[in-house]
Amino acid sequence: MVIGRINEGTSGFTKFPEAIRTALHFLHEQDFKNMEDGVYPIDGKNSYAILQRYNTRIPDSAKPEAHRQYVDIQYIVDGQEELGWCPLNPELREHTKYDIDKDIIFYERLVPGSSVILREGYFAVLYPADVHRPCGAVNGESEPVTKVVVKIAVDYIK
Repeated sequence: MVIGRINEGTSGFTKFPEAIRTALHFLHEQDFKNMEDGVYPIDGKNSYAILQRYNTRIPDSAKPEAHRQYVDIQYIVDGQEELGWCPLNPELREHTKYDIDKDIIFYERLVPGSSVILREGYFAVLYPADVHRPCGAVNGESEPVTKVVVKIAVDYIK
């Protein structure tokens, strides 16, 4: 997992692969606060953004997840949330089998568990080895969040 600030712009994104740099520039250039929830193409099925608004939830009420076909970039437009994380490892216990059509697998819990707070303007790049639990309420207090999740096909990253 890599965490950064979106306004680091051109100076901060130079070490990422081109597909991730393109997605970060896309995130930096949009006015998501004035856009409708939905899917926005960046490069067809290779890279696209999902704008969503929701209320955060008690972190332990959700199951950690991972993806195999896509890298996630989770970007907080407005609000804040706790993002739970652990590396993919043999100690994790599956909650549900991998769904190839939805590119998602759920685990019982994070092992070992850690978390970060993503605030407005921050993003996290999550690779297939990053098991994560998004949408967590900071200090157990639910609040509204506007977030964009960019999906980038693993095969598209060079």
